[in-house]
Amino acid sequence: MVKRLWRDAPYLTVGLGLSLLVAAVFAVRLMLGVLYWSDPRHQDMPIAPWMSPRFVALSWDVPPEVVREALDLTREEARPGPLKELASRRGVPVDVLIRDLEASITRHRAAEP
Repeated sequence: MVKRLWRDAPYLTVGLGLSLLVAAVFAVRLMLGVLYWSDPRHQDMPIAPWMSPRFVALSWDVPPEVVREALDLTREEARPGPLKELASRRGVPVDVLIRDLEASITRHRAAEP
């Protein structure tokens, strides 16, 4: 069947193959993400300096806006990197950022259980 497809429409066959490959890559990424975040060891992990704001939001299952507001991130800082880098750029101890994040997460969870 593949030989016939290749003979009749080689460009469409290549396009179909590439689209199936792209779909497979996204399916594997989705499956790995689901497996990682469904593991209880990765939920509510203690906030550490190596974590990115996105990782904190995913681990603590809070909207990204909660983390963005707690860290006072602007749109220009869409991908700020690890908390330790963000703290060093701002000239504040990373413990201050972690404390602000924990307080914001606690307030959010109390408001929306």
